[in-house]
Amino acid sequence: MINRLELQGILAERGELRYTPAGIEALDFVLQHQSTQSEADMPCEVQLQIGCVGFGKIAHEMHRLSPGVLLQVSGFLRATRRGSRQIKLHVTQYIEV
Repeated sequence: MINRLELQGILAERGELRYTPAGIEALDFVLQHQSTQSEADMPCEVQLQIGCVGFGKIAHEMHRLSPGVLLQVSGFLRATRRGSRQIKLHVTQYIEV
């Protein structure tokens, strides 16, 4: 099954660097996206915020970033916890744009 998402947005919020019970660095953050897309041959304004998390090297590197920086991220969607309908983007790659 395919589960891959690529998104550009502004780093709106960044949590503190934390560690999982297994000792892996983790960082929660919020990405704010705004764009115009085409839907049914009509412009569609898109504004959203999505919760994201990065682990390991991603968390370590992103911890130095300040809110307001423009990022392009890619990763996969996962429920925030088992049985939940809420999702979070697990970032596996990013670049500053």
